[in-house]
Amino acid sequence: MAYVALMLGVATASAVAQDASSSYTAATPEDSVRAVELARGQALLRADTVALSRMIAPEFIEISRLGQLRPRAVNLREIATGELKLLAVKYDSLTVRIYGDVALLTGIADNAGTVRGFPFAGKIRYTRVFVRRDGRWQAVAMQQTSIQ
Repeated sequence: MAYVALMLGVATASAVAQDASSSYTAATPEDSVRAVELARGQALLRADTVALSRMIAPEFIEISRLGQLRPRAVNLREIATGELKLLAVKYDSLTVRIYGDVALLTGIADNAGTVRGFPFAGKIRYTRVFVRRDGRWQAVAMQQTSIQ
């Protein structure tokens, strides 16, 4: 069960489709970051690791709800192999703060899917850190906490 809880966080951690966000003309930098996060959810549903890999910086690290460190490669591999499959991704209360070329996004994710064939569902409150590089936002870190 702890593994299922951990993998729920992976679903929320994995990053965003830059193609979708780059075609969106954002009014503000905050809107741009929100667009990346929403596109990320769509990429997760499609298991689009090519899009996701563009949205996650090579040095990306997730701190799971269990306190485990999970690097980019682990997140992408589990999605690519189908070990983690998302069936629903819903975001709420997305707030973005911009500090130059760094953005902090906080929100609530309500996800459902399967991990190794076992179903999961639940909410987390999370923080994702983005860095603007070459005109686009990439996730560099994420931390999550279960909502009971």
